[in-house]
Amino acid sequence: MFHVISAAWARLARRIAGRQALPFEYAAWHGWEVRQIKRGTYRFRDPRFGQLAAARTAPADPPVARTWAQAATAARIRALDPGTSARDAGRGA
Repeated sequence: MFHVISAAWARLARRIAGRQALPFEYAAWHGWEVRQIKRGTYRFRDPRFGQLAAARTAPADPPVARTWAQAATAARIRALDPGTSARDAGRGA
């Protein structure tokens, strides 16, 4: 009877050991970082959250001003458009 119980315990231990590696495999597959905090305690982290926080705190890009060539092209296009007035034709905005 003892060998039956020890065999059942051995099967249970193998099943549990196989399941412990599964979360780490999922994390590695999706590119997450896994850190051991304490014995038996792990922290899973998606590095994209750090990139998102950095993007939110980064200063905004200044507005891009048009070059003289872009302003001249826009003025020519406005001059050809019958819906605009003549006073707007020379502006580069």
